[in-house]
Amino acid sequence: MAIVILLAAGSGTRFDSSSPKQLIELGDKSLFEHAFTAFDNHPEIDEIVVVSSKQLLPELENLVNRCAKKTTHVVEGGQTRAASSYEGIRSLSTSENLKVLIHDAARPFVSSELITRCLSALDHFDAVSPTLPLDETIFELLDDRVQTIPDRSTHRKVQTPQGFKLHTIKAAHEEFHKDQTFLPTDDCGIVLKYSPQTPIGVVNGDETNIKITHPTDMILARAIHYENTNS
Repeated sequence: MAIVILLAAGSGTRFDSSSPKQLIELGDKSLFEHAFTAFDNHPEIDEIVVVSSKQLLPELENLVNRCAKKTTHVVEGGQTRAASSYEGIRSLSTSENLKVLIHDAARPFVSSELITRCLSALDHFDAVSPTLPLDETIFELLDDRVQTIPDRSTHRKVQTPQGFKLHTIKAAHEEFHKDQTFLPTDDCGIVLKYSPQTPIGVVNGDETNIKITHPTDMILARAIHYENTNS
């Protein structure tokens, strides 16, 4: 059994829009609907949990009630991405050690193939993430000065969905919830911090699985959407 936690509670402060980023239209659907539909159509996904901000709860509930084919729940998230992940995990009532995927709704082009790769990798790992090679040099800074130039061949860009066995991500988040001094940027970071003995596997990510963060990202998103709908 596999469940998706779809994070749609972000405020989108860097997007600089009067509308919530998740509801920006791309073609005939919102960014949220593009991501949601990808999981709703995948044959190995059994259930979807949407994590929403309080103000978007009614609208997202209406959206999923109209288009969801699979069991879907909408729950209220927290003040941070990690807190929203935690609320999604806490909402799972099953005691089975099922597979859980956690995905950012701001990545509207998650493919069926990428979802399958993540789920398949969970047959061998308790935690997994899609990654891409770095194609630019990176600096490590201290006080605005370059300290080191890491070997980019050993570094990767990270995407979602990240996948976990339920007991692994639940235990790590419960430890994080007690701590609150750590500021993670993703869920694999929480596993690495609080369950360092757990190997985190990687699968190939997709170049088109972009995250919409800034208004200029929509230029690329429209180009990808056009290519997808006309190929």
